[in-house]
Formats: sequence, structure tokens, C-alpha cells
Amino acid sequence: MRSVFAAALVVGLLASTAFAQSSSDTWNGLPDRFQFDLGYFGLHADTTLRFDRQSGNRDVSFEKDLGIKPDVNTFWLDASWRLARRHQVAIRYTRLNRDSHDYTLTRDFVWGGATYVTGLTANATTGSDILGGYYRFAVFRNDRFEIGPTIGVGYLWLRAGIQASGTTTLPGGTTTTRSLDKSASSGSPTGAVGAYVSAWPLKRLGVWSDFLYLKVSPGETDASITDWRIGGNYYPIRNVGLGPVQVRQVQLRPRHRVQQSRRGHHL
Repeated sequence: MRSVFAAALVVGLLASTAFAQSSSDTWNGLPDRFQFDLGYFGLHADTTLRFDRQSGNRDVSFEKDLGIKPDVNTFWLDASWRLARRHQVAIRYTRLNRDSHDYTLTRDFVWGGATYVTGLTANATTGSDILGGYYRFAVFRNDRFEIGPTIGVGYLWLRAGIQASGTTTLPGGTTTTRSLDKSASSGSPTGAVGAYVSAWPLKRLGVWSDFLYLKVSPGETDASITDWRIGGNYYPIRNVGLGPVQVRQVQLRPRHRVQQSRRGHHL
């Protein structure tokens, strides 16, 4: 299978809260040893999958062919711990789930070795989870600004399934009832490199940005993920901050199609 999430753009972080604990001395009096961020955002997804060992054009668009809406709301979780002045570790998790119900197929396609034909009523689901751990080193840091590289490892889970049923007409006019249900899932470790920058233009306002390039090899494929974010947190009180706006983009770029292996079905 091949999966593409293009232009996954975060345009409004309305419920982002940052909690800082384990106080350390800083120029603005805010603790920076430990931070936890929770974000809820909307994104636009474009997902094309393939689930078959045969060659040829057997890609399935979950938006165009199965009626899954491209716009979806989801969440992310971040936690970071400053080990020393220039050293920091972070954990990041993001989940995406989408589905459609009772969608009438408008073209024939092959999925998991089964032929889904025009006129069947289908229910489809697709999703992914990304969990990563990262190390950041501040090449330059002062009281109000820091910048440096990021490296990390993680894990990516992909899943998709299509269930369809209905009555179809065979050549010669004979009708038959069909019921199909094919699904697959795949998991793969990831490696990441990137960079980050953060600054404090005001004592209670912090702005930051980071970029990650992740290498993924799910099943028999070779793919990459780019993930960049820019945002800010304002701290009305010492230990709680609000980030009203954040922009984020996540893209998964496959380089080869993934086919069904002899041991089972893989994304």
C-alpha cells in the first residue's frame, strides 16, 4: 500500500496549554525544566493507498473513491525535559483517524486481492499514529534565544480497511450478492534529524519553531515524513501558558509502492 498525507496544515491551536514544573532560575522568572504541551487542531489530508501484490495501477484514493472527508480534527502531545543548560529531550505523539459510511462506489478497483465494483455500498477507515523521542542540543543559547539540531527515533503505525456489500449484475444479466471486507496494518521504526529554535520577545511570551525529517520503511516501502511547526505560548500565570495560534504541516512521501508479502498483508 502507498499512503500520502499532503498539506496537513494546522491553522488554529485553540486549546493548547503548556505546564512548566521543576523550577530553575531564568531571566523572566518562569521555570523551564519540564514542559507538557497538548494541542487540538484541524488538518487537510489526501490519502492514496495500495493493498495488492500485483503490479499495475491499483491505487485507491480514500477521499475520491471512498468518500472520506479530507478535513479532520485531531490532537498532539509533547513533553520535554531540560537535562542541562544546552541539553534537552522530548517525546511527541500524534494520532489521525478517519472513516466513511454507506458510500456508493463509482468505479471498480482492487484492494487486498478482491475486486470492489461500482454500485457496492462501502464503509472505509484509515489512520496513523506517530510516536517519537528526540534529543536537542543548543549550539547557541542565552537567556532569550536558543537554536540547535535535533535527532531522534520513533515508530509509525499505519492502518486501513474497506468493507463493502451489495447486489451486482454479472455479464449476461445475472445478479449476485457480494460482501467484501479487507483490512491491513503496518508498523515501522523511524529515524529523525532536524533543527529547532525558540525565543522570548517578552517576559511572558515565548515563540518557537522546529523541523523534523523522518525516514520510514513500513513493510516493503521506503518513505519519508517532514514535520514542521511554528507557534507561541503566552503565560498569564507562572506555571500555565496558552498557545492560541500554531501552524503545522506534516507530509508523508512514499518512494516505492508497498505490496502484500508472502507472510501477510502490509501497508
